[in-house]
Amino acid sequence: MSIEKAREFIKRVKNEPDLLRQAACFQTREERRRWARGLGYDFTGEELEQATAELTDEELELVSGGSCCGYTCETDSRTCSWDRP
Repeated sequence: MSIEKAREFIKRVKNEPDLLRQAACFQTREERRRWARGLGYDFTGEELEQATAELTDEELELVSGGSCCGYTCETDSRTCSWDRP
């Protein structure tokens, strides 16, 4: 586990629209962390917090899934139809 893995994860999600949409489908940080682990990124909540401290507020909202992802509203179940691990 490392902060570097958390940074890599954030960078990848910011740069891949499909992953960004998927990230917005999770209700909790723990669900998002399990999903990230399935993608090969293993980090603690503290490491993720440290990595996100380096983001702008807008970037943080996108990665955390705390608001609409910019494509569709995250509460629309049709946008979350991909297979979750």
